Amino acid sequence: MGFDLNRAIRGRVWKFGDSVDTDSINPFYLYHTMEELKKHTLESFRPEFPKEVKPGDIIVAGRNFGCGSHRPGLVLREVGVAAIVVESASRLFLRNTIALPMPIFIAPGISQLVDDGETLELDYQAGVARNTATGAAVAIPKFPPMIEQIYACGGLPRLARQRYLAETRTGG
Repeated sequence: MGFDLNRAIRGRVWKFGDSVDTDSINPFYLYHTMEELKKHTLESFRPEFPKEVKPGDIIVAGRNFGCGSHRPGLVLREVGVAAIVVESASRLFLRNTIALPMPIFIAPGISQLVDDGETLELDYQAGVARNTATGAAVAIPKFPPMIEQIYACGGLPRLARQRYLAETRTGG
């Protein structure tokens, strides 16, 4: 049920610049159901995004992705985005997105690696993000073991539940 870090992800790139805010990613202040949100996700940055995003696509962005409020990128997973790869992300957005879990990678140099519409391959085990057309690559740093566990379990709530049940069975 979790996200398999052992499986490479390959998808079409949607490229964004710096400081993509959570109000644009997840405009919950305007639209209150997931179906409404999906129709307006990232439209202030890319009006075509809600209509043209396809399952398996990858978001690539510059610095400070997810700045703004505490809202995570759940709607990105719901529209089919397979992963987010950015130069840097807001700390709160990063934490909330990992907890979902939605694959998000910090990869300095990613903005120069690919252009909009190109194909990006993310191989976490090899520690590489690669432009499939040019072969150019940048490093993807490994997560600490706890974050790998969160992904493997299907999110932080599931990991917490697993641990709680294990402790109550053993009396720990």
